[in-house]
Amino acid sequence: MSLRGVFSFCLLLSFAIGQPIVAPTMRLSPGAVRTDVKVVVAAQLKALQSRDFNAAYIYAARGIKAQFDLPLFALLMQRGYAPLLKHRTVEMGVVRDNGAGLAQVTVTVLDQRQQRTTYRYALVKEAVDWRIAGVVLEQSPLLGDT
Repeated sequence: MSLRGVFSFCLLLSFAIGQPIVAPTMRLSPGAVRTDVKVVVAAQLKALQSRDFNAAYIYAARGIKAQFDLPLFALLMQRGYAPLLKHRTVEMGVVRDNGAGLAQVTVTVLDQRQQRTTYRYALVKEAVDWRIAGVVLEQSPLLGDT
């Protein structure tokens, strides 16, 4: 299994731990949730683009931090998520949440070669802040998310 595959599996596993087997019902998020989620994702993307892995790590959820220390997180981002580090533009899709501290948003990045890569970000609410609990490569954006 590739490093990207291992990282994706670990991120999904960390997101799933403690969650019901049935996928939570997601709804279109209210304005405050949309804003907060997009601010967190945009801040991490900006840090990654600058290769400031310390700043990017701040936005990771506790589950991610428990599995990956900062050096491993930086290595995984460099090797498995290069489009996030080299993006020129970012398009965020519709933010959805379950009303109980889980949210998701589709993010499409455009690189210098005009190649689009789409990811699904999963976020969890920790205390008062949203944190990124997982990032999974999507084959294509969800209908209505772009």
